[in-house]
Amino acid sequence: MANISAAEVKKLRDATGAGMMDCKKALVETDGDFEAAVTYLREKGIAGAAKKADREANEGAIGVYITEDGKTGAIIEVNCETDFVGRNEAFRALVSDLAYQAAYSGDNDVEVFLSKAFIKDEAKTVEAVLKEGIATIGENMVVNRIALVNAANGEIGSYVHSDGKKGAIVVVEGATGEAAKEAARDAAMQAVALRAPYLNRAGVPAEVLEAEKAIYRTQAAQDGKPEAMQDKIAEGRIGKFFKENTLEEQAFIKDDKKSVGQVAKEAGAQLAQFVRFEVGVK
Repeated sequence: MANISAAEVKKLRDATGAGMMDCKKALVETDGDFEAAVTYLREKGIAGAAKKADREANEGAIGVYITEDGKTGAIIEVNCETDFVGRNEAFRALVSDLAYQAAYSGDNDVEVFLSKAFIKDEAKTVEAVLKEGIATIGENMVVNRIALVNAANGEIGSYVHSDGKKGAIVVVEGATGEAAKEAARDAAMQAVALRAPYLNRAGVPAEVLEAEKAIYRTQAAQDGKPEAMQDKIAEGRIGKFFKENTLEEQAFIKDDKKSVGQVAKEAGAQLAQFVRFEVGVK
């Protein structure tokens, strides 16, 4: 039997929200295998979907920028050492400038991005501007990641939470104009608030679906349901999984009688792409 430490139990509790004794039992039953213990707790109905346990200790801010023609959007994560600097106006302004740079340069490779001439002062590279910020503000800063989106026949919307640490950018296709822009902005706000990991059903990997169904079948078996019914029960429960984990099917936070996809459809568009960044969360 594996020797389970208090730290391992705490890690599992933080990841699942289950009780300490349940977490310890799960780890004992799975011989200390963390992922297997998460699945064990879910099968027992003790824990919900596992929370991400790969958070980093970095501070920083998220920046977004949409080009003037509305066709390209960028989202960037820039890290610093302390929350104090993360909330600093000069740091936030630098993050905004870097998001602008990313949108107009079209670079999502960090190394390439840093090597390019800074659009607002082409005598400097982006890396040089970042180093100036480090010298002025007094903390190390790192461009962690960049993502770009494009709208061929649609609109792009973005939203950054007031804490600056969470942001999203969304593309809707099939319509242009204010209604489509608003639908995209609302979807971005939804993505920030409710953290959907997938855009729609098609975006959920087959292995994720199979793992979910396996858990639902196990739960049905533990409830005493006959084997012939277990697959039907699993298929029924997977609908709830889609409503909770896909942006398109989530209940809209401004009107929970509609889904986010329905809101976009009312604007004549459909959700096409989204990216969500949160400081320190992969």
